[in-house]
Amino acid sequence: MSTKRDVSGGSHLPGEGAPHVTTVFADGDVPDHLAEMSEDEAALASLGYKQEFKREFSAWTSFAVSFAVMGLLPSIATTMWYGIGYAGPAANTWGWLVSVVFILCVALSMAELASSMPTSGGLYYAAAVLAGPKWGPLAAWITGWSNWFVQVTGSPSVNYGGAGMILAAASIVNPSYVPTQYQTFLLTTFLMIVHACISSMPTLWIARFNSVGTTINLIALVVIIIIIPTATTNVPKFQPNSVAWGIENFTDWPDGVAVLMSFLAICWTMSGYDAPFHLAEECSNAAIASPRAIVMTAASGSVLGFVLNALIAHGPRT
Repeated sequence: MSTKRDVSGGSHLPGEGAPHVTTVFADGDVPDHLAEMSEDEAALASLGYKQEFKREFSAWTSFAVSFAVMGLLPSIATTMWYGIGYAGPAANTWGWLVSVVFILCVALSMAELASSMPTSGGLYYAAAVLAGPKWGPLAAWITGWSNWFVQVTGSPSVNYGGAGMILAAASIVNPSYVPTQYQTFLLTTFLMIVHACISSMPTLWIARFNSVGTTINLIALVVIIIIIPTATTNVPKFQPNSVAWGIENFTDWPDGVAVLMSFLAICWTMSGYDAPFHLAEECSNAAIASPRAIVMTAASGSVLGFVLNALIAHGPRT
């Protein structure tokens, strides 16, 4: 079988069997034993290497992993001060809207790349291809190492936030209890160990675990969105738009800088949608399922996050 291809990500097929992905092969060339491969295997062969992982993720479970990484409800709760503390309620309303527009642009571009290059290398492989032969190695090196730094700092930050929330709940139950720094550190370390064990489970178990966790996450998020406006007894129940959409600068910086700083909370919350790209080689029908999972995560996080943040911004002030 022959096929006409270009290295920009497309393929023009005279027949069936050749994958619609970027390829390292010259025009007219195809991988050996193409007819014996599944579509996913053929896609990887066109990219120059052999499939090694089991494909036990689907579009839903890939979405579940990325939505779990984003953790919309706990992420908003743990970073709320970094938004409201800089620019006031405006960080929750139009600040969120401005930020997610750019985040969605990144997510859509990433989804396109994941469709064209559904590899476990993910971002650094795509960086190498896009940068070309001259700058590809440097681009891949920078992308890979920066992503590694995110992984080794992001996970502890999530667990640190989780530890703070658990100890804060303990303080609410027992007002005389004041958490100490070493208790927060020990609980963070314990959570890291637990998550390391979970991440060491077989692929199928991880997929199912995240599916259940994301379902609970979504249910809890919807419940909170319903409870906030219905359970409050304050009069009036909601703040006017002039308050909810207004800037309150709690810093010594100019308003513009304070607003920009408030974007940090949103960027930290709206992260993790790249997970399906990294899991592409473990996902069935990866060239379609992985980009869909990326878009689903970014879109659902943007919409649900704005609803929750708008309710917080319009909520009663103390």
